[in-house]
Amino acid sequence: MRVAVADVGTNSSHLLIAEVRGAGGEPRVLDALKDRTRLGECLDAAGSLTPEGERRLREALTRFRDLAAAEGVAEVRVYATSALREAPNGAEVAARVGAAVGVYPVIISGEREGELTYLGAAHSVEFGPDNVLLDLGGGSLELARGGPERAADVLSLPLGAIRMTRAYLRADPPKGGELRALRAAVRAALAPHAGRFCPGPQTRVILSSGTAEAAATLLAARGDEAPERVNGLSFTVAALGAALERVRSLPAARRARLPGLERRADTVVAGFAVLHAALDLLGARSFTVSEGALREGMLVEELERNAAYVSGLSPRQRSVLATAERFGANLAHARQVASLAQALLGGLEAAGEAFPPEARSLLTAAAGLHEVGQIVAQSGHHKHSAYLIRHAGLRGFSPRETELIALLARYHRKSPPKPSHPEFVALPPEGRALVTRLAAVLRVADGLDRSHAGQTRVRSLERGAGGWTLEVAGATPLDREGMEAKADLWTREFGPLRLVLAGAGILGA
Repeated sequence: MRVAVADVGTNSSHLLIAEVRGAGGEPRVLDALKDRTRLGECLDAAGSLTPEGERRLREALTRFRDLAAAEGVAEVRVYATSALREAPNGAEVAARVGAAVGVYPVIISGEREGELTYLGAAHSVEFGPDNVLLDLGGGSLELARGGPERAADVLSLPLGAIRMTRAYLRADPPKGGELRALRAAVRAALAPHAGRFCPGPQTRVILSSGTAEAAATLLAARGDEAPERVNGLSFTVAALGAALERVRSLPAARRARLPGLERRADTVVAGFAVLHAALDLLGARSFTVSEGALREGMLVEELERNAAYVSGLSPRQRSVLATAERFGANLAHARQVASLAQALLGGLEAAGEAFPPEARSLLTAAAGLHEVGQIVAQSGHHKHSAYLIRHAGLRGFSPRETELIALLARYHRKSPPKPSHPEFVALPPEGRALVTRLAAVLRVADGLDRSHAGQTRVRSLERGAGGWTLEVAGATPLDREGMEAKADLWTREFGPLRLVLAGAGILGA
């Protein structure tokens, strides 16, 4: 299995492509790409992303998409952090870029960012029973505390290196008063939360992301010779303070000549100052640097999701998975649509709608294979999917079941079943009814992952006097539009469907 993940930050965007062979295998990195998008430079007075920033993001994601496709990966999972999270037009930009490129950047919270970064760091350096992670980006500082693999407590503060440079450091090199004001701001923001993250005698303190790696490179360098890797290297907080004193006295042009600072000379003083002030306030004496961060956490999570999905499959559903892989289907999207379809079917059954025992297995198989026809062509791929399913030699399914799965894939988009479709009419009445009702479910499930972001979760499905109310969490604007556009057959078979976002109001009818 091959996976591509990317994160979009305030300073840069990163793509990671990896492959895992066999159950429980270790991921092998196939390729990686860093794009210095520097979205933090592209904010107007109101904090909105400018057209230049949107152009940079669009071009970066296009490069990521093309490189992933060259490695045989159909989908890139992209998470966007502080820059888009805080921009008033961030969601609009994400939607436009997603529509233009076919890769949707999902905007995640600071807490979610911290959880994933902790996961990535925990798979890069050795964590103990108690660990405190500081992850400094361009826009925010995340702190996380937890055990050997998972964070139990996460805090996100607007103390990123680019943000603090722009807010406090006007002179080059910075003046002493500017730096004191920056440090005071860090202490003021962190002090109310310090008790949650103060390390104990056995606590491991971990630093991750670019500024931390730059500090480690500078501290570990021998003259002008930088180390090849800094993952797992440990340093004292006093050494970081000395590095800060060294760089603060130099203008940016001279800082850029130091090992590790070539590409962040303009923000490294603020970055070092934020980290040193935070570590000093928490009472930390030393720290270890992790090269694993957000995108590595995304990779680990994606692989864990797939492993859990595969482990729950029956032998014949594994045949479906093998077929989907053979035809280059987007496995993450197929897995998400299958999960949503199962949740919707469960809600219908709980409300009294009757389905035969085979319905769940047929629906799951169709969700897994509904887009295999894209290997032939995007146009009309639902019809190509039906043809390929009929002739793929699915193991464990009877000819009748294979035909039902093919027709479900045929009707996941475009025209619903019609009397003019000969394959549909050839079914007995109970077969036609089953295909129509399950196709209605599959269409809604597919629409709920229109962005291919994999974030939508079904909270509840309830029937009332005016129809059905579906409550979901995590749906992007594109997912909501997709569901509303594909609810036609559901309305015909089960009644009107209204969508509600968890914590929000009704969005469609």
